[in-house]
Parts: sequence; structure tokens; C-alpha cells
Amino acid sequence: MKPNFLFLLVACLIFFTSPVKGEEKFSSNSLPWQTLSSGLQFCRLEVLSPNNPQNILTILRLEMNLWSARVFFDREPRTIKEWQQKTGASVICNGGFYREDYEPAGRIISNGLFLGPAKNRHMKGMFLSEPKRGFENLPKTVLIDLKDDQSAELITAYEQGIQSFPILLDSKGQVRVNPSSFQANRTALAQDEKGYLYILVTEKPYFTLYDFGHYLKSLPLGLRFVLNLDGGSRTQLAVQFKAFRYLFSGLESKSDTTRLFFPQPQKLPSVIGFFPRGNS
Repeated sequence: MKPNFLFLLVACLIFFTSPVKGEEKFSSNSLPWQTLSSGLQFCRLEVLSPNNPQNILTILRLEMNLWSARVFFDREPRTIKEWQQKTGASVICNGGFYREDYEPAGRIISNGLFLGPAKNRHMKGMFLSEPKRGFENLPKTVLIDLKDDQSAELITAYEQGIQSFPILLDSKGQVRVNPSSFQANRTALAQDEKGYLYILVTEKPYFTLYDFGHYLKSLPLGLRFVLNLDGGSRTQLAVQFKAFRYLFSGLESKSDTTRLFFPQPQKLPSVIGFFPRGNS
């Protein structure tokens, strides 16, 4: 994301002070899970609201003992489809925030290589995956709060990682974002009480981050931590496994899809790819 957009998001997400109505009430049908492979499930969920048009939430649930994760970064950005073709990832989603020169706005770990700034006060949480040799006792994948005392030590123990903000839902069940009226497409990572990893993508731009956090908390998934990734037209997800195909490139046919709307799929410098273990 370019600096002006990053500044805009920070201003809207943290300092936005326009009057906001009470918490939006959303509902949804039961979760229509489709098993794509061992440890990989997919569903598209209708989100209903009396005050907003219908939205679609796409959810992937991964058992990370059966799937591995890799963070990819390149200063020559690509669309999500191009990234999938290059990496061969079965599942791939957009990463975190970036600057005008496509440098990461927060810390990235790609195959053990540290990229981007060591500290950025806006970054609140981090996705970590693939413990290094000697740390095999750690979870395969974890989402952490950067304010936790052990966060710095944990970051050094993993081969893959990406920082982002805000934390939508913390381990205490608290929604950690202020109300605002700013709506956009959303991408988030989450973990539940059993340690499953979730990739969450909204196909329409009708969620504020505050409402998105409360909606995810209400789902019957037992989510215990949710970290927001980059959004708007950078919300992108591709799934290709055997005969199954899904692609969301951040675009939609209506011209009002997002306040940060672009006519073509946005190219991304960083993505997170997921592979069946043994094939990464």
C-alpha cells in the first residue's frame, strides 16, 4: 500500500472521529463447509444486515500440522493469480501493508530472512509459521500480540512471518479496534481454540473493521485471535486444489465496491502461500 493510502488507513482506522451509530447487527446462515483435502475446508457464507447490502464472507480453515505456510516478498509486485502461478501454492492470500516503493511497512520473515523495519508502532500483531530447528516444540503456526512479553523471542524462532494491524479480536475475546464509518473489503487471519488457522476474505466492501471484529466473534467458530491484513483492492485470495478453483482479485462489478477502488487487480509485493506438507 502506498504511503498516502497507508496514512489514510491509519487515520481512518485509529483517529476517525465522525459520529458512528451503534454496533451493526449481522446474521448468517449455517456454515456450509466443503472439504477440499485433509486439513483444508472451504465455505462462502452469506452475511445479512438490515442496514447494508448483502455481503459474502469466504473462509478457509487449515489444520497446520498438515499444511505448511510460506511468506513471499518481491519488489516487483504481482497479482494474486500471478503469485500462485509462480509459487505453486494451493492457497495464497494477500499479505500486510507496504509503502510506495513496495517495501514492507512492518516486519516480514521469508524463509528465515528478516525484511522491513524491525519496529513500526502501527503494527499490532504477527502471523508466525514454521518453527526453526531446535524449536520443534512450538506450534506450527501462531498469531501473536506484539505487546506480549514473549513476542520478540517468538519472532526469532520461526522461519516465516508477517506483521500487520489492527488486532480485531484478542485472546481475551475483546474487539481491539475503535468504531468508524470506513468500509472496505477485508482480509484477516484467525485461530480458534483448537489451533486451526482461518483465512477470512469479504467479497464486498460493507464491513467496518469494528463491525467485522464483532461479526467474527459471533460466528460459531470459537475464534480466539483475529489479525487484520491489508484490505480494499488488496484483498485477494486464490485457491487451486485438484479440480477446485476459487479466485477473488479484489474487484467487483459495481463501481462503488470500495473507496479505494481500482479498475484492475492490484499487484502485491507480499503474499502468504499454503502447501500440503511434504510438497512445500
